[in-house]
Amino acid sequence: MISNGFRVEPLTTSCREVWESRRHAVFGVSPGNSYFNVDRLRSTLDWLQTEFKQIDVIIPDSALKHTFTALGYDESKAAKKARSETNVLRNRVLRAWTDLGGPRPADSLHRMSELSADPVYAEVLAHCATLTADDPALASASTEMTKEVLAAKGLTAEAAPDQIAEAKKYLIAELPFFVSSCRIFDVDASLNFYHQPLPLANVIFSDTSALKPDPGQGYATIRPA
Repeated sequence: MISNGFRVEPLTTSCREVWESRRHAVFGVSPGNSYFNVDRLRSTLDWLQTEFKQIDVIIPDSALKHTFTALGYDESKAAKKARSETNVLRNRVLRAWTDLGGPRPADSLHRMSELSADPVYAEVLAHCATLTADDPALASASTEMTKEVLAAKGLTAEAAPDQIAEAKKYLIAELPFFVSSCRIFDVDASLNFYHQPLPLANVIFSDTSALKPDPGQGYATIRPA
């Protein structure tokens, strides 16, 4: 369906119900991805503010270091490069939001590191990590997505098992927002979304894995029409 210039594709009937509630949206932005330029961020935030009562934007700062560690950076250089990329992205989000008059009182911009101490996030993260290791469907989908992430970051060789295990921590850190953003942000309905289809989201919301979304949790592919 198209709504005010954006194409919205909820994954399931329950996801559609969450979208139709327009209660809350989680906007996850990816460092190093040219899709998230200032113009695109501005238009997306403008649309979100028109459609949803509350928006929470997530920047995966602490998780990104796992990708660079997997690519061979030592711990300090991986952390420094992650900070650099996420600071650039955060500044873009702030510039785009400032152009629109700033966030509304209910809206927020979060670094993932700021949420790591939240007990709900920490609990769900541990649950996601366990199931991603034990459930075949989740393990396969997360492995394939991790390989794609590493290739996009410049890895030309076949990813080794230890590289996959390290880089997969980035994806696992994002999973709580796929399944429990209602609880994390204390709302009764929450829609997580991305601008392109994600195989891992398809697995979670197709009822083929052990990881289940909370009641009121939705997911959609949303991008400019």
